[in-house]
Amino acid sequence: MAGEATSIRSARWTLPVYIPAFLLFIAGLGLLTAGALEWIYADRIWPGVFIDGVDVGGLTEAEARARWEAKLPDPQRPLFTLRGPGFQQGVSLADLGARVDVSGTLQEAMQAGRGKGLASGLDRLQIWWFGRAVAPRVEVDAARLEAYLATLAAAIDRAPRDASLEIRGDQVMVHPAEAGARLDRAGLRVRLLEALSTLQPQTIDLPVETVPPALTNVEPARTQLSQWLQGPIRLIVPTGTLTVPLSLPEVGPWELSPTDLARMVTVVRVDSPAPHLEARLEEDRLLEWLTPITETLQADPADARFVFDEAQRRLVPIAPSRWGYRVEITATVTRIRESLSMPTREVPIALTLIPPRYPETMTAEALGITRLIAQATTNFKGSPPPRVRNIALGASRMHGVVVPPGEVFSFNAHLGDVSVDTGFEEALIIFNGRTIRGVGGGLCQVSTTLFRAAFFGGFPIEERWPHAYRVGWYERTFGPGLDAAIFSPYADFKFRNDRETPILIVAEVDPEAGTLTFKIYGSDDGRKVTVEGPFVSNIVPHGPPVYEEDPTLPKGKVVQVDWAVDGADVLVKRKVEKDGQILYEDRVFTRYQPWRAVFKVGTGE
Repeated sequence: MAGEATSIRSARWTLPVYIPAFLLFIAGLGLLTAGALEWIYADRIWPGVFIDGVDVGGLTEAEARARWEAKLPDPQRPLFTLRGPGFQQGVSLADLGARVDVSGTLQEAMQAGRGKGLASGLDRLQIWWFGRAVAPRVEVDAARLEAYLATLAAAIDRAPRDASLEIRGDQVMVHPAEAGARLDRAGLRVRLLEALSTLQPQTIDLPVETVPPALTNVEPARTQLSQWLQGPIRLIVPTGTLTVPLSLPEVGPWELSPTDLARMVTVVRVDSPAPHLEARLEEDRLLEWLTPITETLQADPADARFVFDEAQRRLVPIAPSRWGYRVEITATVTRIRESLSMPTREVPIALTLIPPRYPETMTAEALGITRLIAQATTNFKGSPPPRVRNIALGASRMHGVVVPPGEVFSFNAHLGDVSVDTGFEEALIIFNGRTIRGVGGGLCQVSTTLFRAAFFGGFPIEERWPHAYRVGWYERTFGPGLDAAIFSPYADFKFRNDRETPILIVAEVDPEAGTLTFKIYGSDDGRKVTVEGPFVSNIVPHGPPVYEEDPTLPKGKVVQVDWAVDGADVLVKRKVEKDGQILYEDRVFTRYQPWRAVFKVGTGE
């Protein structure tokens, strides 16, 4: 029994002696094998290594390059297919700015399993049993890739189209909204880089985002426009509501058709509080249509005209006053705009009545007209009948006019249009340095006479033009230097009523005596007028007569058209005083040119 126990113990301690030895043997064999493999594959790629699916294990770098390059894609031929909604396009490596780094990839394959130590051995075993895929190295030109993405986006991107309205004639057309599209460049960049890491042909779906329109509902604006254009707008003058009778040239109606109205309407987008469309009436275009109407319906008020009865010291009306009127544009436009949303399409024009300042009921006491304060008379005896009639008609335009205090009286404004249509006739006038026949000859006698009345009355003269040469008609009662030429609308005669009360101008024409007198009535404010002159100097003799051929006259007939007169400088002085103070001190200076006689000599057959 004792011998058996010893035998069993010896067996237990003997077995472990062989295990280390066996392990040392195995390790030595492994090292020997590893060393042999290291020597065998010293300049070759470790077995089990693949590049882009190509087995390059056991090959030298040159052999691996030849095998792999044979299967690399042509950089100029499409490798990938890009696909999107309604779009498909092939794309090559060159398009993307991509280049395969063959040398770098082979170097990475060559380094597989070539570490140091135990880990290296384990790595080699893993490559041996499981294989290892080396991804091809691809270099990408970032600028070239972004340029391609931008070009692609330009072809793919489409802005959304908001719903809109269009007016055709008087019809409202609706254009529905359309969604847009936008290429997700960042997402596509990631997909392309992932595809480049494999270098395998594949189809890449484009990441295209839908861009919704901001405005889809235009029905409220369409309803608004349809209501606006449902029918014509009729403008009328509300004669039944006027408080005074007016002499209107027209009373309408004036019709604004839906087609014309549509040209005055624009549709605008408003983004707040939410995007929507609004129809707006363009007032500038409406005013263009209204202008001819407003010009027709516009008249200034007319004051009554009077004469002064000196015996009874009262005003006697000789012409009635008249109310004026004008169109209130803003109010009329507002009424038109309001009518667009109402079933009633008849719009009364907004008229403002303008009362006359001096109606025929005005009294001398109310105006402060108490006496004659100035007058002047000129002589036209011997004038031809057309000149006499022009003088009488011109004087009638000034007769009975009341000039308010502070207002400037304009001769041309009261004279009005000088033409045959307004009753004036042809007579001799001075025009462009010559005496010729023209409509209104003799009117300068009217302006000269009124100028003298205002001058002698002590009123400030605002505008006065002398004649080019001395005219005998105006020197019969005073002498030279106080003439006033007018030529409407360029040359005017103006004076200002600087008194505190109105004045009244009265014209008296005596065709038999050949005299024209202007009287100015008002109140005596104590002013005193002193006139000195005329002082004539620097006399320039006229030259010899001028004879001009005139084929419109019979041969041998001679007609005088201008009369000789010497030139001269003429000065007239005026001093206006009031309460011991000088109001005005005037020096009216005129330089008259010498004038030669002109004769027309007939040369006609």
